[in-house]
Amino acid sequence: MAGATVPASDLAHAPAHVAAVALTTFAQIGAVMGIAVFAVVAPAFARDLGVDPALIGYQMSVIYGAAMFGSPLLIWMVARWGACRTIQLGLACTVLALTLALTATLPALALASIMLGLAMCIMTPAGSHVLFRFSPAKSRNLTFSIKQTCVPAGWMLMALIAPAVTLTLGWRWALALVMLFCVMMIALLQPVRALWDEDRGPQARGTQRASEGLTLLWRYPVLRALSAASLFLSAVQLCLSSFAVTLLVQDAGYTLIAAGLMLSVAQGAGVAARIAWGWVADRSGDCLGVLAKIGAVIVVCCLAMSQMTGEWPRWVSALLFLVFGATAIGWNGLFLAEIAARCPQGKVSVATAGAMVWNFAGILLGPALFALGVRLSGSYTQMFAWLTLFALAGLALLMRARGHVQREGAP
Repeated sequence: MAGATVPASDLAHAPAHVAAVALTTFAQIGAVMGIAVFAVVAPAFARDLGVDPALIGYQMSVIYGAAMFGSPLLIWMVARWGACRTIQLGLACTVLALTLALTATLPALALASIMLGLAMCIMTPAGSHVLFRFSPAKSRNLTFSIKQTCVPAGWMLMALIAPAVTLTLGWRWALALVMLFCVMMIALLQPVRALWDEDRGPQARGTQRASEGLTLLWRYPVLRALSAASLFLSAVQLCLSSFAVTLLVQDAGYTLIAAGLMLSVAQGAGVAARIAWGWVADRSGDCLGVLAKIGAVIVVCCLAMSQMTGEWPRWVSALLFLVFGATAIGWNGLFLAEIAARCPQGKVSVATAGAMVWNFAGILLGPALFALGVRLSGSYTQMFAWLTLFALAGLALLMRARGHVQREGAP
């Protein structure tokens, strides 16, 4: 990558490190809220469109299908324009997508969903690129985990805010709030662009990098197994986030606001757990071991969700959502930190883009299959029993990745 290179010792200084974590986290919160708002306001939004709320699963598949295909094709943007400018472009795409969605037509929603997916696929590797440059190695798991709180934080904010806004002002105002936040973040990122993007190479060519991330991962057994595991775990995560509100409303008799609060419990647990898991992984020195334990708990939570009824005491349901959120929503920071730590030097954004293809593929398949299953069975809870198979596959692949590391004697 062309451009000036700043020594890692200089980049890891506290002010630059803190700014990198804070700004990349809040920027990606904006992109996540742009996706999450649709799942949270699905009952009201679907009513205006004249469609079944379960179709939100297909919308999530369109979003992350676009992200999956766009991730290897657009990774050149980080090299050519810089990570900061790439993040700003992702936020701009989110604003434009939500503007289209305000029209409440299916063609506009389809185009908006594609744009949201493209925004997500360019922002994640760009954020990883910034964090790897500016964070000290000894706290890298924690750093990446803090940044990845953006996903549950975005969902939690929408679960808390969007139902009340929708019921009082209408769902369009919920989308408008997200648009305002994204515009604010574009402005806040501009002052750091000169520093963050000094390593950009204006002559970088996208055609030379389109498949590099995927082939890079395939050459390393640990990265290959870890990326494949993310396919299954991300499917579970998005099914929980996308269908929890509708499950509680339709299968358990919750009000929209009560269901939103329950989802916020899961997302809030995910925020706290991502930081906690990062701290644990840094202290134990066994990131893959921590991931495997998380995977085992996800299996148990999927089975428990399949038994949920409206007769359960609220505190029992809240406890389940707390544990499920802490695990199914809490693993992503460790995943990205491990990809960054085990890829060849200078290939963080490329390896991350390749790994996110697997991750986005799970999000593409999971909600779509879940929505199809709901249409066939008529039960949201029953589909979580089938989702246990995805959780088991993810756990097996995490254990396989850890086995490769132990056999190779890698740190």
